[in-house]
Amino acid sequence: MNLRRVILILVGCCLALRGTSQVSYTYKMNATDKERLERAVSDYERGRYFKSAELLRTLSQKYPDNPDVYFYLGLNAVQRDFNVMGIRRYFSKVIQLSPEYPNAVAHYYMGLIHYTDDQFEEAVADFNRFFERANNNGTPETDSLYMEVSNYLYWSQFLADAYRNIVPFSPRIVATLSSSKDELLPFITYDRSACFFLRDTPEKSRTAYYSQEFTKQRLRLYVSEWRDTAYAPAVMLPSPFNQGDPEGSMTLTADNQELYYSVIRRERGYNNSDLYFTRRTAQGWEPIRNMGDSINGIGTWESQPSITPDGEWLYFASNRPGGMGGTDIWRAHRKEDGSWSSPENLGSSVNTPGNEKCPFIHADGHTLYFASDGWQGFGGYDMYFVDLDESGEPRPINMGLPINTEDDDIAIGITADGSLGYYAGRAPQEMAVGGNDIMTFELYPAARPEAMRVYRGQVTTPDGTPLKASLTVEHGSTSPARYHTDSEGRFSILISSKNDNTVIVSAPDYADRQLHISAHSRKASQPSVIMLTVNRETTRDDCRTIFTSKKNNE
Repeated sequence: MNLRRVILILVGCCLALRGTSQVSYTYKMNATDKERLERAVSDYERGRYFKSAELLRTLSQKYPDNPDVYFYLGLNAVQRDFNVMGIRRYFSKVIQLSPEYPNAVAHYYMGLIHYTDDQFEEAVADFNRFFERANNNGTPETDSLYMEVSNYLYWSQFLADAYRNIVPFSPRIVATLSSSKDELLPFITYDRSACFFLRDTPEKSRTAYYSQEFTKQRLRLYVSEWRDTAYAPAVMLPSPFNQGDPEGSMTLTADNQELYYSVIRRERGYNNSDLYFTRRTAQGWEPIRNMGDSINGIGTWESQPSITPDGEWLYFASNRPGGMGGTDIWRAHRKEDGSWSSPENLGSSVNTPGNEKCPFIHADGHTLYFASDGWQGFGGYDMYFVDLDESGEPRPINMGLPINTEDDDIAIGITADGSLGYYAGRAPQEMAVGGNDIMTFELYPAARPEAMRVYRGQVTTPDGTPLKASLTVEHGSTSPARYHTDSEGRFSILISSKNDNTVIVSAPDYADRQLHISAHSRKASQPSVIMLTVNRETTRDDCRTIFTSKKNNE
């Protein structure tokens, strides 16, 4: 039974519904037996449950079709010995004999029975019948049940809708990324050229006192590069990674040159999870650097970063003060000088009094996927998505059954084109490679973000000299993305396959020029060269901006 939605029937049965003496007397009984029924009801209300039940059982043998008798047998089962089987048997009999039974409490218990049996459509009908009767002929007993029944109805409607709308979900193991050990928290780069993830790795250690060698499992960072038609066997990342400190999930910008991740280090006199970053050079990755006090709080937990392709927005999970619950999702914006703004809480469109974590901002820059135990769901943590550009106050959408389960479901990634989801989890035994394996699945259309594709190229002057520049990409109503070339003028940008795109190229001493790329332009896997003439502002000489665009590994 789902721990999230089990407002157990036994909990409901704890209600001391005494005084529920609305015997209809519409069912024929002789005067003597009617008096016996009234005495049984009186005994029930005075707490004499065994005596009441004994009278009622005698009457049920003589009047097997009288729902009032079974109604009070059901209430006695509630109060006498918490007899769940009796509760189920007697209230089911009441509704079987009289589907429109006038006492609202009978429909309340029938709703609990259907809810416990995962018959949510029937539970919705039962709880609605409760309200129809309680609203027309309320009592102190039904009034005391209003909040509880409202909660049950809320969940029953959600679960009934979920089971009516099971989403397509057929995960497949990525064999070259999975091993006999556990894999966790994969990140596939926007161009799909590499997959970064954690793997449980056996490492030998030696005790200082006894000089004995033993093997210990440690989570280490790995990377697998795309080779022709599949990912190659993964290799452990070299220094500056895997240096002993516990490390977490990674995220990279579109050009694969900036990497952000979490590390637990003892830097302020205590072990704490902070966010770090590094840049790739021709010689490899630079030493990792703490992102500083503007991102990492003192004594707070920051982890699970997700960077937008242009590197302008960083999303992450934190339990810092000022949030709405335990762990919230926050984001920070990169300033013009390269420093980061103070993080802002994503507010009630994402965060709850519960916990939210594992944010994944898609390549479109506005569709956020995340895990939460505060929104309606099926387990402890479920996966949700929300369009942050939606007008008003958008509400997250549960990714549905069976993507979400009664277990904790956390950490999902989506490829740039929005067609595939990926995650690390336990596969069915017949297909499993190890414990947690890395899997992909075709994402159903309603949960897909705006489809994006990668364009790479270089900005040069007419004589072929690389030109350092910035590129602003506008598509649809979403906020523009701002990219920067490296010192050699090379860039990687994300282009929408849904909306037409405008790319604005800017460089010091050059006039801004625009490039329009249709959403329906030819596939980036077919390399194209787009020529622009840009006037130098100082000399009025012409130069050309050359975009060599190609979509990688798609």
